[in-house]
Amino acid sequence: MLVYLQAIETAEDRTRFEAMYSAYRGLMFHVANRILQNPQDAEDAVHLAFLSLANHRLPPELGPQARHLAAVTVERKAIDLYRAKRRWSEVELEEETLLGCAPPPSDGTLAGAMAALPPRYREALLLKYYNGYSAGEIGELLGTTAANVRQILARAKKKLAAELMERGEIL
Repeated sequence: MLVYLQAIETAEDRTRFEAMYSAYRGLMFHVANRILQNPQDAEDAVHLAFLSLANHRLPPELGPQARHLAAVTVERKAIDLYRAKRRWSEVELEEETLLGCAPPPSDGTLAGAMAALPPRYREALLLKYYNGYSAGEIGELLGTTAANVRQILARAKKKLAAELMERGEIL
């Protein structure tokens, strides 16, 4: 953990990072291992995720936002590792099976409509509106540009509105 703490400047941020590390490293390993099906690769994904988290603004306290941020970050790092390894093999993988957190059940509510969105759209919306990250910060977490994140958000909002209209939630 010393490697991560060296990248963090203030004592308050270090304390938050240590709490997040202690609370979510098991969850993060589980998410990564589900995607990669290899404990060594999962450990690499968790390490890369914590390096990424050490360079970003963390939520002020542990809770659903911090848990979601940890799960999304490690999920994206695991997918990146998987794709890098897939270049050398012929194994097919559908992105819908890579969800780090199971989507909420589809029950006709906003949560159900969110669950119907593709994972990338759902993650971008949650990071922006639930966790309060800027487009630039989301771009760094997802490995893309701020302009691309804004485009993803626009498409996600449009798709979410269409889904809600289809369900009769909005007119």
